[in-house]
Amino acid sequence: MPHPDFSDLGDSWELSLDAEGYAINTRKSYRRALRSLAAWLPPDTAPDEVTRDHIRGWIVYTRDAASSGTARSWFAGIRHFYRWAVADERINTDPTAGIRTPPPNESVTPVLPPDAVRALLGTCIGGDFTARRDSAIIYILIDCGLRLAEVTGLAVDDVDIRSRTITVAGKGSNRSGPRRRTVSVGVKAARALDRYLWERRRHPYAELPALWLGGRNRPTLTSDGIKAMLQRRAAAAGIGHIHPHQLRHTWAAAFRRNGGEEGDLMALGGWRSRTMLDRYGATTAAERARAANARLSLGDRL
Repeated sequence: MPHPDFSDLGDSWELSLDAEGYAINTRKSYRRALRSLAAWLPPDTAPDEVTRDHIRGWIVYTRDAASSGTARSWFAGIRHFYRWAVADERINTDPTAGIRTPPPNESVTPVLPPDAVRALLGTCIGGDFTARRDSAIIYILIDCGLRLAEVTGLAVDDVDIRSRTITVAGKGSNRSGPRRRTVSVGVKAARALDRYLWERRRHPYAELPALWLGGRNRPTLTSDGIKAMLQRRAAAAGIGHIHPHQLRHTWAAAFRRNGGEEGDLMALGGWRSRTMLDRYGATTAAERARAANARLSLGDRL
């Protein structure tokens, strides 16, 4: 059974994370990591009794039970927890000191070909509320490369049809609040948004600030609702299983394939790390390399 100090210290730690402006999703992920570690440890092992070997064993367990990505993000949370606990004089030693962050996995998220995206949008033909809403969501995902949480959190006031821009509350936060950025949308995406907003006015919950309202007169559309919608549309289009993040990869790959600069991609995608940019570029790196080699062929210039 997990030692009760993990729960008590976890509450104090989360208060510190909140005070430092950590995003709610980050706080939830970090608490899940702490609960996972506490449950994995030998029964009644207190936080100040955890050793480096414990941490290393838990990392291996997490990587095997979940993924390398989960092991990386959860270890970041555990490391932050122990650094906070030592700095706040709750415990004396940090068992994560000297342990390297687990390496990223080598999996590559596949991108959707243009025909698949067209098929997905083709399932949204129609003038009813649901069709126009789903079309607008898909256009935003493939035109702006937003994260699922960013799409879900959009408000009506974040959309400016005239300037064809959307203001997004991005991942992470500054001390003054969420990291906000403004992204542009194409003409077709703006038209899809405009049509949805027109239909949205007739919804029983049209006065709510949230941009995406639920079908069947339900108030709002959640992240799970957007994922379920994409699965329904993908099944109708005959393209199999997809997930929202796959559309973000598709957007990034198309941007680079068509000559977009890496710095612009980082700004538009809301990335602060070049590592993340490399992960998204890995999907089509070989394709770009082959195209460059064909264009620069030495044999053709002899």
